[in-house]
This record gives sequence, structure tokens and C-alpha cells, in this order.
Amino acid sequence: MKFIKKLGIGTWISLATVVVFIIALIIYGAALSAGTDLLIASGSQLFYVLDRAEDMAMISAVTTCGILTVIFLAASIVLAQFEFKGIVGKACEFVVGALRIVAPALIIVALLNFVYGSFTGLGWTFFSNEELVIAPEAIAVGKQVIVGLVFFAIAAVAGIVASFFAMTKKEQA
Repeated sequence: MKFIKKLGIGTWISLATVVVFIIALIIYGAALSAGTDLLIASGSQLFYVLDRAEDMAMISAVTTCGILTVIFLAASIVLAQFEFKGIVGKACEFVVGALRIVAPALIIVALLNFVYGSFTGLGWTFFSNEELVIAPEAIAVGKQVIVGLVFFAIAAVAGIVASFFAMTKKEQA
């Protein structure tokens, strides 16, 4: 119980960021799976094609940024709980601060790459001519993509906000 009382608001927001970001990654994976080789507008375009340059760039960037973000946030939460003294303490404090700044930046990179890879599918699904027949599956995937983007954005904002708060409470003398 003493350990939990020691946690600062920055730790709690960082933990929430991890949870929201993992939810965003799950939604991203589901949207990618549902939209792969799905015809979106009158048979003229596919939502995602795994060998298309935009989709390959999206998949590699979102996957890499996702893994690094979770590792960086977890490392910053764990390292912040140790109380090192001297030069090791200063170095640890610097590393935690850097990880807390880099993690939201990686979330934003993942978000932008998700938008980049989904741009064609979203455009054809929601902004095409009325005479084109839009498959209901494409609309469902489009909505799923939008929800995923919202979760990525919430995680990014939460990560940025968390970096302004202390990870541990100061001990009262």
C-alpha cells in the first residue's frame, strides 16, 4: 500500500496512456485485418493492400512506434520508482524525462502513419461520388479506423500531459 501511495499523478496518467495506446493498437490491428483487400468504392480501390507502398510504410511505422512506445512508457514508469543518489540518480532522472518526451512523439508518428496508410480508403469511403456503390463493410472499416485514430490522439495527448507531472510524490519530512 505504501508503494501505491508513493506514485505520482504522472505515473497514473502514464499508465492510462499505456492502456489507451494498447487499445488503439488493437483497434488498428482489427481495422487493418478487416480492411485488407476490401473493395471500397464501386470495385475501383482497395482499403488496404499489404504490398502497396503506403500500406507497407504504415504497417512498419505503426508497429515499430507501437513497440517502442510501450517499452519507453513502461521503462519510464519503472525507472522513476527507484531512488538513486548522485550521478546515477541524475542520469536516471534524465533518461526517464527523455523517455516521457519521446513516447508521445512516437504515438504521434504512429497516428500520422495510420492516417497516411488509411487516407485512400477513408477518402473513397466517405468522400466519393454519390453514384458509386460503397460497401457497408468499407463504411464499418472506415468507422473503425476513425475510432482508432481518436484513441491514438487521446493516448498522445495523455502522454504529453503526463510529462508535466511528477512520477513519484515527494516524501514529507
